[in-house]
Amino acid sequence: MKNIKARVFILAASIITGFLIVNSINLNGVSSKITSLNAMDYKKAIEERNQLYKDIENIRSQNIDYRYQISKYDNDDPEKNKKLIEDMKNQLGDYSTLNGTTSIKGPGLVIKLEDANIDKKLDTEFEIARKMLHEDDMALLLNDIRSAGAEAISINDHRILPNTAVKCYWAFIGFDDESRIFVPFYISIIGNPEEMKAILLSDDSVIQGLLLRKIKIEIEEKDEIIIPITKQNTEAKYMKRYDEK
Repeated sequence: MKNIKARVFILAASIITGFLIVNSINLNGVSSKITSLNAMDYKKAIEERNQLYKDIENIRSQNIDYRYQISKYDNDDPEKNKKLIEDMKNQLGDYSTLNGTTSIKGPGLVIKLEDANIDKKLDTEFEIARKMLHEDDMALLLNDIRSAGAEAISINDHRILPNTAVKCYWAFIGFDDESRIFVPFYISIIGNPEEMKAILLSDDSVIQGLLLRKIKIEIEEKDEIIIPITKQNTEAKYMKRYDEK
């Protein structure tokens, strides 16, 4: 009887020990803990995975491009060194063109703007203000011109950059460098003449709104327009180059 009890006790202990061992074993190094995801979490995880794949592919493509660029200059060949200097000069020229530190030329449009005819005896103050070109009008028109595909802009030989501000001084338009120009205003634009003209004269354009106010506008297509260097200070005071790591 004692042997039977001992055997039963040993059997029970073995079963319990085996159960504990099975539950504590991590088969093939895989955690036994299972995390369940709802539909939104699963969708988000898939999107994150796909974005990571895209980022990796973009980095891989950029790495190939960089290696190719380096390979063109990575030796002591005088011809390749000369090519490197030429490429650097061309890149510097492109930067100068964009920031306005060099004169440029090309086909485009010249828009002439003048206030409408004003009769100070008959027109009310509201009508007089409506017939004049204001800084808001010029700012909206410049925005329309950029949207039409302008590559470079000047007003009365004053180069307009992306951060150029305009101010109204009665019959004058002023800029943030304290310079002023007066009517008539000649806006020179380099770009595709036909495409820009079609966009600028579309039904919902700023020019159409100015024409309704009797503002005098003439548009002329030019085969060659010369836009001078900027008078604006292009030196950055606060922004600095930032390279993502």
